[in-house]
Amino acid sequence: MNTNNKYSPYWILNPLTNNITIKTYGEWSFFLPKEVIEGQSPLSKLGEEFFRMAHNMVSLYDHNLWIFSNKEFDYNNCYRFSRVLKAVSETFCNSYLSKPEVIIEFDNGSITKQLASPKYYETIANENITDEKLTRVLNITEKIYERNLVEYLAIFEYLREIKKSSLFISELALWSFVEQHWKGEMKSNNELAESLKRLRAKVYERKDPAYLEFREKLKIFTERTEGKKENLSDMRNLLAHGTFFKQKENWDNSQWKLFSEIHEFLFNMVLLGLEEEIK
Repeated sequence: MNTNNKYSPYWILNPLTNNITIKTYGEWSFFLPKEVIEGQSPLSKLGEEFFRMAHNMVSLYDHNLWIFSNKEFDYNNCYRFSRVLKAVSETFCNSYLSKPEVIIEFDNGSITKQLASPKYYETIANENITDEKLTRVLNITEKIYERNLVEYLAIFEYLREIKKSSLFISELALWSFVEQHWKGEMKSNNELAESLKRLRAKVYERKDPAYLEFREKLKIFTERTEGKKENLSDMRNLLAHGTFFKQKENWDNSQWKLFSEIHEFLFNMVLLGLEEEIK
């Protein structure tokens, strides 16, 4: 393999909807399907053919996003970089990122453009990619790659699997991650509560209204399902012992809504905590 070849990767993200308004960010550029088809992307006139071929592989939603890196990599670093982006983006988003394809500039000056291969992922979760979410993904990706933070790559690959797991398994794994990752030095009668407190301190003021609302929802939900509202570990224990799974057939819409809101808030708080650690 010629190490002088330069690889500029690109990917397709296939969310149900997106509200992306930015066209560039740092060394990234973004294109909607119409723009790719019209030849406005780095694929130029091949855009229409590549879009059609990708659409035939998996029905692309109307709001799919084509993401191009304007950096040039060698072969190995191109795919190392893409591994990080895939882990981070699929942790933040409810849709798969395609495997990387590349625009290759050979050392003789010739250029080859390869077709991206999107993957279908069926999800019941709503998806709306925003400028804020997209830039967070890209910032984290660049920091993990540039500083070779392999431990955080492993964390995001783990969280990606948590996100795509069934809700009860996902919730149990998430609480376990919080307890382990933000564990302190001192012993405690309620290690999970202490870990949550340390996570909260990274991203929220102690009396932040959003966090207080989250804690109140935890108490209400745990109490409704035979737990002790003052014992946070009961949330994890009720999950681990299958109590929620056994009760779920009798849950009404308000209980499902409360459980989902708790899960989403905790997951987002974990992401905020990790961002604080690696920024």
